[in-house]
Amino acid sequence: MRSLASVVNLSPVPLVERYARGGGGWMMPIGRGYVSQMEAARTQGTILAVVRRLATSTAKNTWRLWTRPASGKKEDRAEVTSHAALDLWNRPNPFMTQRQLIQNFQQHKELTGEGNLVLGTVGKLPIELWPIRPDRIEPVPDPYAFLKGWVYTGPNGDRVPLDPPELIRAIDPDPLDPYRGLSPVKALFDDLDASRLSTQWSRNFYTNSARPGGIIEVDRRLSDPEFDEMRDRWAEQHQGVNKAHRVAIIENGAKWVDATVSQRDMQFVEMDTRQRDKLLEGWGLPKSALGITENVNRANADAGEYLFAKWLIEDRLDAIRDMLNGQLLPLYGKDQPKKYEFDYDSPVPADDMQEMQILKARSDAASVLLSIPSVAFDPDEVLEATGLPEITHEDRPTPALPGSSSKSPPDPIDIPAAPGGPGDPGAPGNDIDAAMRWVVEAHNDGNICDPCERNDGKIYRNRADAYEDYPNGQGFKDCIGAQYGNSCRCKVVKRRKKA
Repeated sequence: MRSLASVVNLSPVPLVERYARGGGGWMMPIGRGYVSQMEAARTQGTILAVVRRLATSTAKNTWRLWTRPASGKKEDRAEVTSHAALDLWNRPNPFMTQRQLIQNFQQHKELTGEGNLVLGTVGKLPIELWPIRPDRIEPVPDPYAFLKGWVYTGPNGDRVPLDPPELIRAIDPDPLDPYRGLSPVKALFDDLDASRLSTQWSRNFYTNSARPGGIIEVDRRLSDPEFDEMRDRWAEQHQGVNKAHRVAIIENGAKWVDATVSQRDMQFVEMDTRQRDKLLEGWGLPKSALGITENVNRANADAGEYLFAKWLIEDRLDAIRDMLNGQLLPLYGKDQPKKYEFDYDSPVPADDMQEMQILKARSDAASVLLSIPSVAFDPDEVLEATGLPEITHEDRPTPALPGSSSKSPPDPIDIPAAPGGPGDPGAPGNDIDAAMRWVVEAHNDGNICDPCERNDGKIYRNRADAYEDYPNGQGFKDCIGAQYGNSCRCKVVKRRKKA
C-alpha cells in the first residue's frame, strides 16, 4: 500500500507520532508553555520593546497583488487592483484593519514562534481572517499524511475541529516539533528567570526599609514568648518603607549584625545590561533599533537601520508573503497562484552613499565616451548606455557677439520637398522621425485590448510626452483591461537609432 504514496500524497515512512502531546511543544517544561512565553511581554520591558518594534515595523508595509509574468521578471508584472483575496487582505474582518491583524499575528510569532489566522468562510469562499492564540490550537497528527487537522479550544473549553485549509499559519520551525514554532523567548527562559529574581530582590530590598537584612544577636537562649515578642515588636517598629531610618533600641545586651550583600556588590546595573544584550542577541536586533545610544554613532546607526530592515523586517514579510501565496490564494482556485502573487514594497532604505558612487561612475563613463575625438557618439545613446536619465532640453539661438549685426537672418524660402526625399516628413530617416525618441511596445498575448493594440509602435518626441500616456513608463492610460484590474502589458522604451 505504501507504494501508492506518491499518488495519494502520503509519506512512505511515519513522520510524527500518532497523537499530539499538548500545546507548547514536545518535552516543554512545566510553566514554560505558550502562555508563559506570551506573558513575558507583560513582565519584561526589553521583550515588550523588542516585540512591539518588530510587530509595528512589519505591519506598516504596503502590500500589493500582481500578475505573474511569463518572463518571471518583476518589471514585467502588472498590478491587480480588484480581486477577492486582495479585498480580504486589505480588510480582514469588521473589527480589524490589515495593520492591526498583522501586528497581532506578529506578536504571537515573536513570542511563541508561530502566527495563526483562522478563516471565516461562506461555503468554501474565505470572507474573514482572525488571529488566534497559539496555545488554543492542537494539531491532529497523521503518521503518513502528516496532518489531519487542528482542534481549537475556546475560552469556555469548547473544542472546535478545523480542517487544514481553515487555518493559515507561518512559523519559525522547532527542530524537535514539526508542527510548532520556536521563539527566542523559549530559548532565553533561564535568563528571564534571573532577571525576574533580581527584580524581586530589589523590590524586597525597598520593602524592607531600603536597608539590607541582618541578624539580632543575643548572648542567651530566648524562650518562645520572648522570641515572639522581639520579632513582632521589631516588625512593628522597623519593617516597611514608611518606617525607614527609625532609630532602633535593642534591650538586654542584644546587638545588630549585618548579614547581606549590598546592591553595589550584586552589580545589578551590569546584570541588567548583560540580560538586555542577551535578549537583543536572541532576536538579532541592533541596539539602535530600540533607541539605545551607548556605543552608537551615526555610521553604525545607519548600518543598524539597514540591517534591521534587510535581515529582520524583510525576513518577516517574506514569511507572510509565502503564507498568502501558498495558503490563501489557492482557496480562490487552484490556478490563482499561477496567475497572481502577493508582494510588498521593500522596507530597506536607500543607500545614499552607494547611489552617489554609482551615479559618479556612470557620469565619468559618459564623459569619457563623449570626449573620444575620433568617434562621435550620439549623446542620448550615451546616456542610455550608461544608465543615466534623459536630459530634456530646447535648442536656443546663439547670442550675437559684440560688434556683430543684431538683425535676424531672412526667413528661408519654403520649397516643397520631393515625395520620399530628405525633406519629406513621411520619409524614413528624416530629421522629424529621428527626433522621436520613445516608442510603444505592446505584448500581444491574444488578450490585448483594442486601444493598446492600436497604440503599439507609436513614437514620442520625449519621455514627458510618452509618460503622459504611459504613467511611469508602463500601462496605457486608456487601457480597457486596467478598468477591471488586469492591465495589458504595454510600455514605452527608449528608441534606438536605425543603422
